Amino acid sequence: MKVQYLLDILKPHQPGLDLLARTIMDINGVNKVSIKVDELDQKTASLHINIEGINLSLEEITDVLETMNCALHSVDEVIWEETD
Repeated sequence: MKVQYLLDILKPHQPGLDLLARTIMDINGVNKVSIKVDELDQKTASLHINIEGINLSLEEITDVLETMNCALHSVDEVIWEETD
């Protein structure tokens, strides 16, 4: 199954977006990560992260985000698509 998640995330300024994206890319099945900064304040950033891949596990993604000190606010969109 092709899967796409759009996540609303709160993270501290460190680690940087590039390290966060590379770390998410290391998750089994992930083939695309897009991160958009929604809002910045003095200590945190609100992000929209779009993750695409095959047979992705939201639990595994959440675990990785937690290791990067990120908090999942909401799952804003989920798309499941049959693959041939």
